[in-house]
Amino acid sequence: MKKNILIIEDEEPIVNLIKNRLDSEIYDVDIALDGQSALQQVEKKEYDLVTLDIMLPQIDGFTLCDSIRKHSKKTLIIMISALDTEEFKTKGYDYGIDDYIAKPFSAKELSLKIKSLLKRRDELTMTKEEEKTSILFINDEAKEVFINKHIVDFTPSEYFILSVFTSNKNRVYSRQELAQLIYDNYLGEIDERGIDSHICNIRKKISFHHDKNIIKTIRGVGYKIDEN
Repeated sequence: MKKNILIIEDEEPIVNLIKNRLDSEIYDVDIALDGQSALQQVEKKEYDLVTLDIMLPQIDGFTLCDSIRKHSKKTLIIMISALDTEEFKTKGYDYGIDDYIAKPFSAKELSLKIKSLLKRRDELTMTKEEEKTSILFINDEAKEVFINKHIVDFTPSEYFILSVFTSNKNRVYSRQELAQLIYDNYLGEIDERGIDSHICNIRKKISFHHDKNIIKTIRGVGYKIDEN
């Protein structure tokens, strides 16, 4: 699905620069040449991202940014301005922008920032949805494991094994593979019986918060995760 982007800019050469670049990519691009028409468009249509200048006719960029942010917490905002000072950047972030680009800039630079912001936003949305629906959810940044929304403590090796399983839920991992992965990630040397012991401990900890065994044994092959 195409992402909706609104360019809010009163300088036509800059509008054309941005639009020509974004039109060549997978975006649905609208234009507003002043703050008032931008506000009307934002109220009518949900945008994934807007770019806006500070010095705009009718409504300035900061006031407009505040209105957009009140209307939608999800819409990403990139402020574009010739006012390249710490004061204006700080003010922009205080008003809720997601990034700041100083004029002059390249269309490629803006395009890369847009892609990065949209990707990060989509990944965060997917993570939140996964957290809501999954029996087992791993917050890799905080190194936390949730079983049915209950935080559960695992040893470093147990945590690593769960991370391996959840990174590829359709794959069966042999004991030998798991032992090698643990060794390769500097978590110590372990034999196949040690892997069985870790799996047993993981199952016990999961069982306190979920009544079904989600770590399946595939006879003669190894283990996999199955939340169904």
